[in-house]
Amino acid sequence: MLGRKRKKDSAAETDEDQFIEVDDGDFEDTDSEDESEVELADEFDRSEGPFDLGEVEEEDAATAERLDLGALQVPLADGLEVRVEVDPQTQQPLAVTLVLGEGAVQVRVFAAPKSGGGWAEARGELRSSISGDGGVIDEESGTFGTELRTTAYLKDGDGNDQPQRMRFIGVDGPRWMVQGVLLGDGTDPSRAAGLETVFRSLVVARGDEPMPPGNPLAIELPEQVPEGAEVQEPDEDSDD
Repeated sequence: MLGRKRKKDSAAETDEDQFIEVDDGDFEDTDSEDESEVELADEFDRSEGPFDLGEVEEEDAATAERLDLGALQVPLADGLEVRVEVDPQTQQPLAVTLVLGEGAVQVRVFAAPKSGGGWAEARGELRSSISGDGGVIDEESGTFGTELRTTAYLKDGDGNDQPQRMRFIGVDGPRWMVQGVLLGDGTDPSRAAGLETVFRSLVVARGDEPMPPGNPLAIELPEQVPEGAEVQEPDEDSDD
């Protein structure tokens, strides 16, 4: 767990073993090596972020305090904890959870067609998956355009269904889509401004390698922890 050094510990608690999966789907691969500009089919104005690495000025990229996690660069904001979720079987990073105060957002990035539409495709899959499991879904207009506000039912340690509120947001970029699952205070738009600012400040480094739309982009553990950040080792005595 990495984060900006803080004056006090965060009180947010999240289930680090719970992942919200999005099926890759059988997308038509319309990607190509043609680098001509294509207007993204997305209702959200990305001029203030999240950003593509190619949109970040070189001077800013060199001086900004960001944690480089491969396909994703995360700002080191005061009080922000960065947790890299690792598959216990493969030991490969799966997602990044950003914890701020009493809220959190789990972030994943995916390859997408140049024409956009990755977030719309993902919303359809999420609606089918959550409603199929008995969850409740409302599609609303939010800070980042169309979002899903849901109540899903997850099994606790005793096998009982427990309701969990989640707020799914997503933004299409040039050949990528970044998705966030807001938890805790993040599910309430009136209390989610800090997390939304962090999400807007993310930088996606998709790379030039051709990749079928819907494939997750690789998250990597940092080789070096930036100055001003701290590393917290997991509790070895914990069963979580």
